[in-house]
Amino acid sequence: MMHQEPLLKGLMWAKQKQETGCFVFSLGEHRWRFYLFMGRLVYATGGVHPVRRWRRLSAQHWPGYSPKPQRVPAELPWEYGLVAQGLAQGELTKEQVQTFVQDWSNATLLECLMTWGRQATLSPQMQWQAGQELPQRWMLVQVDYWWQTALGQLRQWQTLVPVGLEQVPVIDRHGKLKNLVSPAAYQHLTQVLDGKSTFWEIAQRVGRPVEQVVASLRTFIEEGVVILQEVPDLPAPVMQVVAKPVVAQRPVIACIDDSPVVGQALRHILEPVGYEVLSITDPLRSVSLLLQKKPVLIFLDLVMPETNGYEVCTFLRKSAAFQSTPIVILTGQGGVIDRVRAKLCGANDFMAKPPVAERVLEVVQTLIPAATPATAPSLATAC
Repeated sequence: MMHQEPLLKGLMWAKQKQETGCFVFSLGEHRWRFYLFMGRLVYATGGVHPVRRWRRLSAQHWPGYSPKPQRVPAELPWEYGLVAQGLAQGELTKEQVQTFVQDWSNATLLECLMTWGRQATLSPQMQWQAGQELPQRWMLVQVDYWWQTALGQLRQWQTLVPVGLEQVPVIDRHGKLKNLVSPAAYQHLTQVLDGKSTFWEIAQRVGRPVEQVVASLRTFIEEGVVILQEVPDLPAPVMQVVAKPVVAQRPVIACIDDSPVVGQALRHILEPVGYEVLSITDPLRSVSLLLQKKPVLIFLDLVMPETNGYEVCTFLRKSAAFQSTPIVILTGQGGVIDRVRAKLCGANDFMAKPPVAERVLEVVQTLIPAATPATAPSLATAC
């Protein structure tokens, strides 16, 4: 078992350091994942036949439970997602889940060790993914106990015949088999050895321990009457959903001005430095848009056909949603009286039209950090 030492050493290292994360163990095209929490095993998954293993163990543990195809997040093992859903929907008890997960993890490690033993010439690859956790922990098992349990099972089966229990026994020499057994036994064997079922599946179908099935076929295997073949896994009974990446939303700056030219000018200045510009030409219908977009700053024209910037600014300051939102008055006048009045109605600053890039960026850099320090992009290189 010397070739198994790297995996055991890795698991024992995680135990001694009380690490939380996931060991990814790869052997050729197959990959197993061992999740640990504080150095103890939480869950094991992957391998050669996870779907066949799921069908076998779920039928054994939950004979009356047949989960419907579900959507499982792609970042979770699909069978883990099914177990979690069954528990959440009340179709499985916590005790049923704990027993299943322990047997599932044991069978996963056993398959890993058996596959590795048969393919010892392959160079395994190991990767430790620190901090990677599963949402729920249904069991915590000491790594060394778990390892020794699987190793004991492996040794037991290897004394029978060095086969992989995920392999399929196939009758290769029918004539010789007929000479070795009775007609009834031959008929039974041709039905059982259908060329599609693994040792695990045959044992489950005939209702006998898998080691007895292997032992009963040992002579036929050694004489070449029955050969062993690899078989692919079955399709998973789930649809794994890849979560859409969360796209960081750009902070919104609003421009309330009856002239779309002003909004367009601000857009040319501000969008290259990471802002979205919301241009509103009808101030009387602006409130719903402002509430929806939640701008981090508002440029507000002073002179408009149906109202003026002072009235809109006063109205916004009376609204709880905009009491602290920076507001900059835009005007083509720029007199002292206008500036004083703008301050009295709650404006933070005053800016002449048409907007000039240097002045716009200066105002934004000054006002936005106070309002949204976490989202405001740097303007250091924009000027």
